[in-house]
Amino acid sequence: MENISISTTQNVNIDYQLASVGDRIFAYILDGVIQFFYIVILLLVLVAGLEIKDWWLSLFFLPIVFYHLLCEAFLNGQSFGKMLFKIRVAKINGGELRFIDCFLRWLFRLVDFNLPIGGVLVGLLTIVIGGKGQRIGDLVAKTTVIKINPKGSLAATAYVEVEADYVPKYPEVSVLSDVDMQTIKEVLTIASRDNSYTSVGAPHPLVLKTKDVVAKKMKIETEQPSKEFLETILKDYNYYHR
Repeated sequence: MENISISTTQNVNIDYQLASVGDRIFAYILDGVIQFFYIVILLLVLVAGLEIKDWWLSLFFLPIVFYHLLCEAFLNGQSFGKMLFKIRVAKINGGELRFIDCFLRWLFRLVDFNLPIGGVLVGLLTIVIGGKGQRIGDLVAKTTVIKINPKGSLAATAYVEVEADYVPKYPEVSVLSDVDMQTIKEVLTIASRDNSYTSVGAPHPLVLKTKDVVAKKMKIETEQPSKEFLETILKDYNYYHR
């Protein structure tokens, strides 16, 4: 499985696993099934003889037309199919996914998927050949699709357990955001899985860099070891936000 290096808002590069073509295809098929059953329900309503004005009927079909746009814009880069396969849309530069990004991806679906067979092949070939998991819509919006932890998992949030008698060390943590905390937690997770450093007890370069970036953002200096510092920051943040 290919990886892609994405720079976070703290200018820390983190390797994410690209969503496989299979995951994206099956997510797309599932989304199509959801839309199909929605249309079936609308048709059953019409067959039942319920009087619905034409313009109201048009409104009921709007969720089908804008399904992917609305899902990705309001569900953090995911459709229901993407949720099931644990993938989501992300900015290549690590920035926040904006509505305009989702709109561009949706707009170019006509080229990538909704033309006759040739259009489908264009989308798939662009994803496979490009090397960054990008179809044409992704290239325009500067996005890609990555694998993620299960939505709602505590591992994917800024949460860490804080002892009842815990005393915070850095009140400057208030300048950090929940996104900063998620990045710190992810960096610590990545470092803990890298046996090339944990086996010799040396600090992981990613942890060292993250400590420097976070300390500068908080405008503090500390001699606390990098891993211990980041763990303290996580606890302090949760202490002040519980």
